[in-house]
Order: sequence, then structure tokens, then C-alpha cells
Amino acid sequence: MSFSRRKLLKNAGILGASAAVAGPVFAMSSKPAVDPLADKIIVDFGHGVASGDPLSDRVILWTRISPEINAAIDVSWRICDDVDMQQEVNAGVVTTDSSRDFTVKVDADGLLPNTWYYYQFFVDDKLSAIGRTKTAAETGLDRLRLAVVSCSSFPHGYFNVYRILSERNDLDAIVHLGDYIYEYGVGEYGEKSLEKQRDLLPKHEIVNLTDYRQRHNLYKRDLDLQAVHQQYPFIVTWDDHEFANDTWKDGAENHNDGEGDFLTRKKKAKQAYFEWMPIRHQPEDLGSCYRKLPFGNLVDLLMLDTRIEGRDEAPSGIYAQQIRHDENRTLMGFEQEAWLHNQLKASTAKWKVLGQQVQMQQLGPVALPDKLGGGISFFLDTWDGYTATRERLFNFIDDNSIDNMVVLTGDIHSTWVADLSHDPFDRRYYNGKTGEGSLAVEFVTPSVSSPALPPVIGDIAAAALKSSSPHLKHCDMVHNGFFILDVTEERAQADWFFVKTVKEKSKEHHHAVSYKTNDKANRLTKVIEPAVVNMNSAVFAPIIDVMEVEAV
Repeated sequence: MSFSRRKLLKNAGILGASAAVAGPVFAMSSKPAVDPLADKIIVDFGHGVASGDPLSDRVILWTRISPEINAAIDVSWRICDDVDMQQEVNAGVVTTDSSRDFTVKVDADGLLPNTWYYYQFFVDDKLSAIGRTKTAAETGLDRLRLAVVSCSSFPHGYFNVYRILSERNDLDAIVHLGDYIYEYGVGEYGEKSLEKQRDLLPKHEIVNLTDYRQRHNLYKRDLDLQAVHQQYPFIVTWDDHEFANDTWKDGAENHNDGEGDFLTRKKKAKQAYFEWMPIRHQPEDLGSCYRKLPFGNLVDLLMLDTRIEGRDEAPSGIYAQQIRHDENRTLMGFEQEAWLHNQLKASTAKWKVLGQQVQMQQLGPVALPDKLGGGISFFLDTWDGYTATRERLFNFIDDNSIDNMVVLTGDIHSTWVADLSHDPFDRRYYNGKTGEGSLAVEFVTPSVSSPALPPVIGDIAAAALKSSSPHLKHCDMVHNGFFILDVTEERAQADWFFVKTVKEKSKEHHHAVSYKTNDKANRLTKVIEPAVVNMNSAVFAPIIDVMEVEAV
């Protein structure tokens, strides 16, 4: 299809009134830009649009422009009430250049609470896609639906999860719990070639600023990823692979002296992350990503950083089982710990939801005599490696009678549903049959495309963990997918959905399992069916495959 520039401008609302947008909204210039990072021709806004970090009166808007020359460029933006882009609410101009990798980020304010909006960027007559976003409620919210995802390895498979979510019109936002990108080079993460190879760019492990930018660039060209960003605001946090495998505050397992200074590498990875992700931050602040996002009086969403901010190195060596109990060690840094405790105590929301990276639940210790430490955990990259941090949190919840804490977790490429208690293996503290003694609950999302375990091995491992873990109510270590957190005044319910495959393009998926925690119960109950929902009143932003657009 071919579309005139004049029609494209009318569809954007820049030239007079128009009918509803029914066709593509990307335009390609007569002399397309060359993206220096990819050595291929792409459209000017070929990385799509995104939004994120919704508050009651503002939301972050994001895009990237691929210019024909290396010079500062003014990018205009508009946000409107309607998909026709006629009822403008706010507008402005942002200047971008190579110092920010030609990314554009706007904190669009002056918005109404709990309201859908549509937005678009343009440079002269070159238009981005129209994006759809939503602000958070200020008060009075009676329901919130968040899709929860994590771990998207580009060479391991297609982002079918993102495409499926982009076509659901029953969500408020997407929560991404990290490993949005991976740092490995080709073949370094054990991937096997797909029938249609998804090649990495760059092909080597990413280490410097150009590398990290280039990997983000690659991911943002994926059309399934673009589709979900186009329809929903994202709330993100990083995990280790946005930096390097098994990162901690001063180093990483996948970093060596030949790759330079780690703190320099970490700073550059952060810079690229803040450039390319729709997350709110001040340009001069490349520090933490932990923050609170309130959704009316219903939910306080507390996004944590259990990887980069203050994490001590994970225990290792012959004394690892003793080191993991050291009270002087911390998973988050003591400043972030204090912030979390204060937020939990001060919250007046019905539900306190924690978005974080690694599993909080205790993970299947092997019994040992007390003089040898009382138990072994083989999951020392999780909260099990930092038991003092976990116990300080659990004691704080107990001492302050904090109810309705729900923990959302990613990282491990599998599904886990667990009660959280001081010691679930000791009947004095927790009853696995009744849930008595549980302080909170944890929902773990499977991966978008990162590798899970093979069916037989994964099924055996999950069964063994469940049989030895009274607090672990469900475990699946085989399937890719996502879950939807549905929160009302009465309960917080998680519905898991598994995709058929990531080895080829497919939207086939099925409901797998559902669990809920009732108001003030602080323990899990199995649910047979996923939550019944109503569709959003806001229509989708116009979808387009960039390959369908011809030069004009």
C-alpha cells in the first residue's frame, strides 16, 4: 500500500480533521535513513513507540529516531484523548542527538487519572506509529490487571508472549521483571539455531556503551515487542543480563579483567538502559531503579532492585552455607531495605505488591544438624543466599502487622506459586495444609523465550521440589509464558498462561493454573478458572507491520 504524506499528516491530526485511522501510520522517506548500528535500511521510527511508569497525571513516552545525518534533531510529540489524534491534551518538542543514541523520552503531564490516551511522534512529515497508554488511578480504583513477564532471550525463540499480550484488551499495564535483553554473544548461552535464525547484534558479548545500545536496538526492532509496547505502558526493572550474568554491586560472574573495569561497564549498561527503556529518571541520575507506583487506594506497586543497587556477592566456596546467614550482608543495600520497610509501613493501599527479580521463598533445603547450619540451599543467587535480608523483612511484616503483600518474581524461567513464612519447613512456624503462618505470597512468572528445562527433566525436578516444600503450591519448569495479576478489594489472583512454542511464530496458548490470596488471608488458595474480565473501553492503536509500508 502507498499513502501520501498529506493523508499521513491528516491521520496524525496535524492537518485538519480526519476519519478514524484505519491504515498504517509509519511513513518512510523517499530517501530512507541508514541505521549505522545495523547496516540496513529502516524506517525513520523503526523502533516503534513505548510508554511507561504511569502516574495519575503523567506517563513516560518513548521512541527513537534514526537520522540520515549525525546531528541534533527536534522531535515533536502529541498526546490526545482519541485514536484519531484530534483532541490534543499536550504536545511539545524534544531535541535528541548521538549523546542519547537518538532516543526520545518525554514525561507527558497534565493528564487525567485512570484514563486512556494516544500519542505520536513526528519529524517534519515523518511519523511514528500511534501508541496507546493509560494513567494510574488517583483514588477509588476497584480493579487492576497487570500482565507479568520476564526473561526474553532473542536467539532462543520468538516473542510470541508479547504478540499475545498486544492483542488482549483487558489489561492496564505490563510489568517486566528484568532480563529484557541478554549480554551474551552468539552461541555463548547454549542456544540452538531456529529454522529461521534470529541472529544477535552485535555477535560478540556486549561490554561497552556501543554494544549495549546495539543490543537494545536489535530488541526494539522485533515487531512482537513493538506491538505490546504500542498498546500498553510498561513498568520495568532490570535483572542481571541487562549488565552481565549473576551481577552484584561490584562485579559479575560473566565479567573478567580482560573486559575492563566492571564499574565502568555497569555505568554504560545503565546509560543504555535508561536511554532505551520507558522508565522515569532524571538524565543526570544513573543510580537506582527502585520506586513506587501507586494505583489509587488499591495497590502500591513497589519496584525493587535486588541485583545492582547494593547486592553483596553471592556466597560461594566451602563456607557458602554459613556466609548466606551473615547479618552484615544484604541483597538490596541497607538504604533500599530501609526504603522498602518504610514504604510498607506507610502504605494506605489495600495491597502492597513487590516487583522484583529473584525468588524470595525458601528453596528446598537439605536437612542438616543444627551445628552445621540447619540446612543447605543450592539457590544462593536468590534470597536464600541473603537470609538476613529476608528475615529482616519478614520480622518487619510481623512486627507491624502488614497484610496483603504480594511478591512478583522473574529470573528463573519457570512458574512457582508459594506461601512466604519465616520457616516453611518447620511446623512450629508454618502449616503446609492450612497455610497458617504464611506472611505473604509469591508469584513467579515463566520466561518469554529464555530456555526452560526439557519436559521429562523439568517435570521430575518440579515434582521433587513440591514434595519437599510444603509452602510450594505449584511448580512448572518446562513452559514459557506469562501470568496476569488481577487485583480487587477482595483478592489478588494470578492466572498463568503457557505458549505452545517459541521456536516458531505462534499465538497458540492456554490457561495453565490460577491461585489467589484473599484480603488479609496472606496465604494461597487454588482457583479453577481465570478471572472473568471486561474488555477495555479504549480501542487499540492502529497496528502495522513495517514491512508492509512502501516508500512515498
